[in-house]
Amino acid sequence: DVDTWSACRSKETAPATYNKEAETLRLTLAFAVERGALQRNPATHLKRRKVGKPQLAVPTREQFTALLAELRRDYRAQGAGDLVEFLAASGCRLGEAVSIRWRDVDWLRGKLTIGADGQTKNGEARTIPLFPPLRAFLEAHRANNPDATPDAKLLPILNAKTAITNACRRLGLPVFSHHKMRHYFATNAIEAAIPPHIVAGWLGHRDGGQLVCRVYGHLRHEASELFAQRLTWDAPANIVPLPVAVNQ
Repeated sequence: DVDTWSACRSKETAPATYNKEAETLRLTLAFAVERGALQRNPATHLKRRKVGKPQLAVPTREQFTALLAELRRDYRAQGAGDLVEFLAASGCRLGEAVSIRWRDVDWLRGKLTIGADGQTKNGEARTIPLFPPLRAFLEAHRANNPDATPDAKLLPILNAKTAITNACRRLGLPVFSHHKMRHYFATNAIEAAIPPHIVAGWLGHRDGGQLVCRVYGHLRHEASELFAQRLTWDAPANIVPLPVAVNQ
């Protein structure tokens, strides 16, 4: 029965899903063995399927600019453009972004506190710099909301899923999620040659940059072509040969 399930299920699901289900089955039957319901675990021989590296559909700069303009043009998508721009400029998760208040912006020190109320994945607050795109957005957003109090939410909406989906379809783009804006931020940071451990800190990872290297360390085609031109067998142009010493 286990072998029949494995043969059928491996054809029906993705490798990651199969591996989770097989592990659940293995642990369930192991529990039955511990309680004396079975003499042996018939699922111990099941092997994990190889999971390929996911290909992230990250917006290009042109696609991001077009999406932002379309969201701001649509009068029905109130606040959607601001949310998308903030996510892309800060690298925040959606839940983190919609919890930020104006008091979390430190204009004097040029810092933004994320998760001051504990609304982060690991429950810990972190501080990021006001990157130029982030500062520009916040300054324009403050000018548009001059009466906002320190306790007011920075962003008035909880999500922009419907607005993003509709805008992407009108533009003929892949349907990007909120989380793709976080990928967009991380990819741009990597392409700007910022060390992975620095990017990891901004994203709220605590693994020293391992996840950044594994997931976000890809390069879009145009960046790959640019860096490819640096691979040469010639001597670097910035090395000046010293004159040969002459014995006096």
